[in-house]
Amino acid sequence: MDIEDMMEFLVAHRAPNLPPGYLAEQLLALSWILDSEGGRIFDVGREWLRSGDEFRVAVALGLDEAFMAESWCEFVELAESVKARVPSLASDVDVWLQKYRPSCDKPEGHSTGNE
Repeated sequence: MDIEDMMEFLVAHRAPNLPPGYLAEQLLALSWILDSEGGRIFDVGREWLRSGDEFRVAVALGLDEAFMAESWCEFVELAESVKARVPSLASDVDVWLQKYRPSCDKPEGHSTGNE
């Protein structure tokens, strides 16, 4: 079983009412104890951010120990895309985006709409 299969298994067989943040915490812990495959957790998280599944997107937002985008502009574009696909997570996306803001060089003219 590879990492993606394991993550899909955990989502498919999660306990009722499991908060996505709790699963994200467990995946973060696994990323530290696994060999080089642990980094695949973040690759799958990046894929989940681009999905339309609310739970998977919410889990991916919680995988905050790795950059999910290469630049500030890409973070903003990804955030806008997530909000369009999963409007119920808009406030979570705003928090996620602000967490990365200090670490990114923000190009002029690219706003988050929260300024």
